[in-house]
Amino acid sequence: MDTQPHSDNDSQDALHRAYGRKVKELLSQSNAETWIEDLWDIYTGFTLFAQECGTDPRGHNRFVSFKELVFFFQDVGKMKP
Repeated sequence: MDTQPHSDNDSQDALHRAYGRKVKELLSQSNAETWIEDLWDIYTGFTLFAQECGTDPRGHNRFVSFKELVFFFQDVGKMKP
């Protein structure tokens, strides 16, 4: 009898619980809405600085990462405990 799939599921569950603990820890500092506001402030400051310094070849990639982070906090903010 092969127990490998069960072990993979246990591993995935443990990983998801670990992610959940990290998110809980992060949100214990501020709620999701505050994180979103802070992220916009940080990103706005960064883009202003980048404009003063010249072209940023990774600018689009950073924006995509930033956008996904904002969407993450929006999704988390919609969740009810």
